[in-house]
Amino acid sequence: MTKAKPRPTRAVARFTPAACLSACLLLQGCGRSNSEPPPDILKAQREAMEKAKATEKVMQDAAQRHDVEAESQQK
Repeated sequence: MTKAKPRPTRAVARFTPAACLSACLLLQGCGRSNSEPPPDILKAQREAMEKAKATEKVMQDAAQRHDVEAESQQK
């Protein structure tokens, strides 16, 4: 009589690929030691937004001065 080999259960069969993938990802991440910070990809957009806000403020101030001068000339 030969003994039948036990078959893995469905849970083990489903868990094994996920466990292998997780282990591979963890091992890849552990080996890296990068001392420089990641690049700031939004830095240019942030600077452009600040410049636009400053320009808008200057334009509003100029419009207010123009309105004040126009009112003073009408009086």
